[in-house]
Amino acid sequence: MPPGYGGALSTPGNLASPGLRIVGGLIDVVILIVINGIVSVILQKAQGVAGIVNLAVDLAYFGYFWSTRGQSIGMMVFGFKVRDKATGQYPDVGHAILRGFIWTLEVGFTVCIFGAIGWLWQLWDPEKQAIHDKIAGTIVTTN
Repeated sequence: MPPGYGGALSTPGNLASPGLRIVGGLIDVVILIVINGIVSVILQKAQGVAGIVNLAVDLAYFGYFWSTRGQSIGMMVFGFKVRDKATGQYPDVGHAILRGFIWTLEVGFTVCIFGAIGWLWQLWDPEKQAIHDKIAGTIVTTN
């Protein structure tokens, strides 16, 4: 395993700040909007296909970064890492993709209350987990 891949389970003192996690998430949103916009322009005559490709790109982005590095580009800014709550290691590809899928749904539904609650849940959760963390069994740490 690469250095820093695993590690002890998180303690409340090193759980990532919910406010900064949201900022990191917004960085990822901007990156994915740009990529998804390019895909949509290229596939403008096949919008259904563009939607499927964009979802695949989003899931690949999170699946790759979270399972191999423990962090997306937005999380790199703050040094945050996604970790499996049970093992302390980075999530496997399946859990990273599941977390990314729920995260993507939350972003999509942020315009209504359901998505916003999913993201904001970490503000009052004792383990600072958003809904996508709870479903995927992950936490976000500062190391």
